[in-house]
Amino acid sequence: MSADPGRPRRLHWGALSAAAGVSAVGAALVLLLPPAAQATAIGEADHSPSQSTASPSDGPIGDFVHGEEAPSGEGPGRDKKDPSSKDPDKDVPLPPPPAAPATLPIEVDPLPGYQGQYICSPTPKPGSEKLAALIRATYVDSSDIWIPRDCSEGGRSEHKEGRALDWMISQRIPEQNAQAESFLNWLLATDDNGNQFAMARRLGVMYIGWGSEIWESYTGRWSELKGCYSTPGSDYDTYCHRDHIHISLSWDGAAAQTSFWGGDPTPAPFCPASRTPSPTPMEPGAGLDYLPVAPERILDTRTGEGIHGQPCRLAARSSGGPGTPVVLDIANRKGVPQGGVRAVALRVSTVGSNSPATLRTSVTGNLDSVDVNVRREVVTILPLASDGTVALTTDSGATHVVADLVGYFVTPEAAAATGGRLLAHANEVVYDSAQLQLPLQAGEKRVIDVGKASTSDGPPAGALLTVTATNANQMGQLVLRRTGDKRTVATPVLPYRRKDTVTTTFLAALDAEGRITVVNTGRGPVDVILAVQASAVRTPELGSLLIPVTPATVRAKPTTLGAVLGEDEKAADARPVGLAEPKFASVVEGAVAAVLQVRVTAAKKGGSVVFWSMGEPSTPSMVVPRQSSISGLVIVPLDAKGTLRRTVTGSLDVDARVVAYLR
Repeated sequence: MSADPGRPRRLHWGALSAAAGVSAVGAALVLLLPPAAQATAIGEADHSPSQSTASPSDGPIGDFVHGEEAPSGEGPGRDKKDPSSKDPDKDVPLPPPPAAPATLPIEVDPLPGYQGQYICSPTPKPGSEKLAALIRATYVDSSDIWIPRDCSEGGRSEHKEGRALDWMISQRIPEQNAQAESFLNWLLATDDNGNQFAMARRLGVMYIGWGSEIWESYTGRWSELKGCYSTPGSDYDTYCHRDHIHISLSWDGAAAQTSFWGGDPTPAPFCPASRTPSPTPMEPGAGLDYLPVAPERILDTRTGEGIHGQPCRLAARSSGGPGTPVVLDIANRKGVPQGGVRAVALRVSTVGSNSPATLRTSVTGNLDSVDVNVRREVVTILPLASDGTVALTTDSGATHVVADLVGYFVTPEAAAATGGRLLAHANEVVYDSAQLQLPLQAGEKRVIDVGKASTSDGPPAGALLTVTATNANQMGQLVLRRTGDKRTVATPVLPYRRKDTVTTTFLAALDAEGRITVVNTGRGPVDVILAVQASAVRTPELGSLLIPVTPATVRAKPTTLGAVLGEDEKAADARPVGLAEPKFASVVEGAVAAVLQVRVTAAKKGGSVVFWSMGEPSTPSMVVPRQSSISGLVIVPLDAKGTLRRTVTGSLDVDARVVAYLR
């Protein structure tokens, strides 16, 4: 973008919500026009590398022109100087640098590549706040340090992602310049183990703007900043970074995952390309049956499971946007009915994420949000691509991903022997230990019959269960598994806390008698309530076939299935997966139940949510304790109009999306 003659409005890192109160400060920090030849600068304080330093897969990112190449063998000091600059720190001693942690490892973090701003997330990130606090604790003139910037102001900027700092300090004031030089010398010095730019690497510094120059981690040198050698006047001090130091952090640095803050100095590399997945979904035909399986871990990027045994992280492109996908070949897995699988039920978790982001699939698009340094889990139904795969990508930063397979959706022919057709039950309670006055004791394993809708063809092959843990006097976990199965890393668990009630849903395989085993791993008794949302019945005439759709958000107000799918299609150019109908009417023909992917999050207080259509069930779909989040599938039997309603108790954040329906 062309440089803005009005300085982009800034928000102090400690007062993002008080933007209206900083106009006086903003007026004092006016961004002036650069020379005409440099009118293409990206933002007041920020930078994009030239094509020569960008990732080859990204193409040209910006049109910034670097200065001359540094002579070979030069160290971390500036290789160029503003020819008109004086020596403002002459006779002014440099103050002591920041104190480094005493337990730093010998190894240092890799120099980060360029990771340009892509998302709008200006809230200061942990590493940015920690670095600002470190500077404040070390230097006298460090009261003004700015992190966030309003996303509507100026051009591309890491301030808009909360991972850039502006330390307001002047090169023209000797005492302040001495503080700046003390900090930069410390940041870019070679350590006692011969590691060049040691502290910059340990903090995840991506680039620095100061004194008419820029230092880049991806070139390892200083060069001229935006033609500033030719503009020595004070009118250009802000533009040329002579009245502040700008520091942009990598996403690892912004998340405080680097070694200075106790992180691993050798993080897992980004996952390499394996194959190009198809974006086209498989056709579901007339509909799909459910084939239950014992949950199985099919991907863990932390260990390399599912990706040729090499640990790696799912990462965005260096310039932002969906990066190289991790591709899971589902259709060709051992034991899968050949040619029969059309969709899959997965439990997907993001772990150790360094950036807010969106987890995506190649077929359905957005899958779930990703949070910094927070494990997030989503349970969903995904159609397979036409090549039999599920491909996962992220659009910002990097994250580890764990995926557990919890069920297949297959053609009726493929399900004949071991699968069933889903029959909705409106969350009907089939077991209540509190009513029976038989709580599960500490360490107890209890076999429970949940085989509702058994027929002459046998008990259901599986079920979507609503599981509640309540009346506990100690914290613990409930482990749920098909009777006869052994516990694995993929076996679902329900954590519970003392005096709290928690309710979530599980897609479960049942044994030949329609049973599951519930194990209480806590140190005290707990009551368990089981309700059935749907059974995979073995008599096809009783059940309904499943149709996957492109996920569509269900708003808080009452609506209909047809309106949800139609509104989403119109607003986001989405389309039903594998369906012939180009548009939905107010009623989806033949739909008897909606299948929702739901996440419910509680802050200070807990609460509950019930999804319903014909009549509100007495058993909540989910109960969420304070400061926790739950994800699961919910099946809602529909009235003749396909109505979808929800009742929420407490202050909850509810994200519900239609991912399939039964017909």
